[in-house]
Amino acid sequence: MFSLYPTKNMTSGEGGMVACADEEMARSMRLLRNQGMEKQYANEVVGFNNRMTDIHAAIGRVQLTKVGAWTEQRRANAAFLDANLSGVVTPPVRDNATHVYHQYTIRVDGATGEQRDRFMQALKEEHQVGCGVYYPIPNHELISLARFAPDHELTETAKAAREVISLPVHPSLTQEDLERIVEAVNTVAKAGA
Repeated sequence: MFSLYPTKNMTSGEGGMVACADEEMARSMRLLRNQGMEKQYANEVVGFNNRMTDIHAAIGRVQLTKVGAWTEQRRANAAFLDANLSGVVTPPVRDNATHVYHQYTIRVDGATGEQRDRFMQALKEEHQVGCGVYYPIPNHELISLARFAPDHELTETAKAAREVISLPVHPSLTQEDLERIVEAVNTVAKAGA
């Protein structure tokens, strides 16, 4: 499944795509997205109205022709950041894996949430580098999901939520932008914000 929300590596304006290698699974997906029916008013299962509009599909088709080059630029931007950032933990990539860098998320190792927030504030206010924290609340602590992990303390998950900062990595960054991001992160990390 691929989300095509506007901030993703490619978009259709909203919505998403599902890829299936199995025809039975593909048919199930088509039923679920179309109120449970293939033939009008012949609902086979309880489904949803998740059909993509023709306009959104047209946007997505054009984006599909560009996403490969955008992804390579994201990877090149990430490689530059990996090679030049210091004082922070850069995103790990497993052997034999290809990261597409929807986000470029660093970790301020050992930081409290307050220290991480001060780090971000310095990036934004002193260096004009946009950054953010995606999902600052660990999933097992969300009201909607807590019941699935009752009485569980997920220390590594909580640690990650305190330490992470996502930096710009989008394909429109210039070399000057990348150098400014590196200088800002390295300066703030060295200062111990």
